[in-house]
Amino acid sequence: MRNRFLSRDYKEELANIAETKGFSNNAENLLLSMAYKLEDGYDNYQIVKREVPNKYDFIDRIVKIVREDCDYIEIAEPNSELEKELKKNKCRVMTEKDTRSKQRNVITYPNEKTLLYGLTKVSLPPMRDNLSIEEQAIFTAVNIGRCISTSEAIRDFSGWTWSILESEIESTECNIIYIFLSLLLGHEFLENCDVKKIEKNLPTQLFYEIKKVATQFYMSYDQKQNEQLLKTLYKDKKTLEKMKKQSEYIIEIAEKKKRKLLEIKQLDEILSNPRYMKQEYIEYNSKMPNEKKVFSVSHYEEMLQKRRIKMLNQIEKYNKMQNPVEYVREKERLEYKIKFYEEKTDITKLQKEFLKCFEQRINATNDRRGILDIIYEIRYLHFIPNCKMKLTHLEQLILPKAIQTNVIAPISNNNTIDYRILKGIFKSQVMSLENLTIRLSSVNSKIHVEIFDGEMIDSEYDVALPEGSTIEIRRTKKMKIFG
Repeated sequence: MRNRFLSRDYKEELANIAETKGFSNNAENLLLSMAYKLEDGYDNYQIVKREVPNKYDFIDRIVKIVREDCDYIEIAEPNSELEKELKKNKCRVMTEKDTRSKQRNVITYPNEKTLLYGLTKVSLPPMRDNLSIEEQAIFTAVNIGRCISTSEAIRDFSGWTWSILESEIESTECNIIYIFLSLLLGHEFLENCDVKKIEKNLPTQLFYEIKKVATQFYMSYDQKQNEQLLKTLYKDKKTLEKMKKQSEYIIEIAEKKKRKLLEIKQLDEILSNPRYMKQEYIEYNSKMPNEKKVFSVSHYEEMLQKRRIKMLNQIEKYNKMQNPVEYVREKERLEYKIKFYEEKTDITKLQKEFLKCFEQRINATNDRRGILDIIYEIRYLHFIPNCKMKLTHLEQLILPKAIQTNVIAPISNNNTIDYRILKGIFKSQVMSLENLTIRLSSVNSKIHVEIFDGEMIDSEYDVALPEGSTIEIRRTKKMKIFG
């Protein structure tokens, strides 16, 4: 009943929304084509990737985005000005918000995958103002990764195939970060992208590597932030160089503190004398252009109070620098910060830390469903673009558990031999692993393994047995691999 309802009604609902909002015919047709492709490929996406929303929740959410978060869809036709704009955009789709009309528009190439990406992007939660650059980087990377994961349902899956289109992935770094986090924390955990919460639930070293990869991506993604960071780093390096000459730096700090105290004294005189403050207010406005004038004496007083608080905070920092323990601590903080931003990283360190955590998850999983999910997830990890990990150890850990819980039928009484014979399932690109069958035969004192998807051979290879090993081979007969 639910499936028939979906097949009939949600496309009609999208068509009604498009008509109500005045979408062009091309935009409406693209929206409906996207919906057809989602319905066609999502079951396979859900089977292969595992840690994703169920189909009905996913489609309901897309409908809700179109209804509540997207005001207009513009199609960038070939050779148009919009297409030129999109070519400048790193993520192959643009979402823009007109601050005057508060419209949220999606500008997309005329294909379903980029439309789905854009709809996800326009519905992302806003970034809070008080985040550090590293937190902004993680927030951005996780959210772009979520858009990539969402569009994957159309990008890589149809009703009958699973094919990885690496060139269509907007950022392999964001994709990897999101996949790793969703496998360890779950996709629902990442919905609002609470960076503090993510940090709290990850080992320190894994979070550090995520922060490194995300920040390195972010600096190339956001040119404005990159420029700001370079200015900050330049100042930090100059400060660090001065701090290496401690006696000279302490004298400089004392002089700066003295000047700030004098400025505060002068401010206090103004704030305590209303007539004096009014004179200062008039003089200040006389020097300012119209757009920077202060509207009233009370606003001017508020501005002075903020300046006073800022100077007090600066004096507090100077006081800390005059404390030997705090001095060393600040010097080490600057050294760490400069190293963090200047030291290049690659994805391999992140992969290493992720594998440690995923191994812990395998060790903690004993139920049939969880074990089957992990088998699929390890298989999925083999096919992440630009992410070449050695997964043999994980495969060897999960297979004995799968056999013990009857997820997989045993081949022999030896875990090592079973792994050598069954390892082909982790490289299979068939949709449903449960449909695989296996046939074994002896060839020149080796076991010849054939793994089938229906009547088609999915993979075949030879397995050498350790000397003295014995295993009964049922020639020519296919056996189901999964129980």
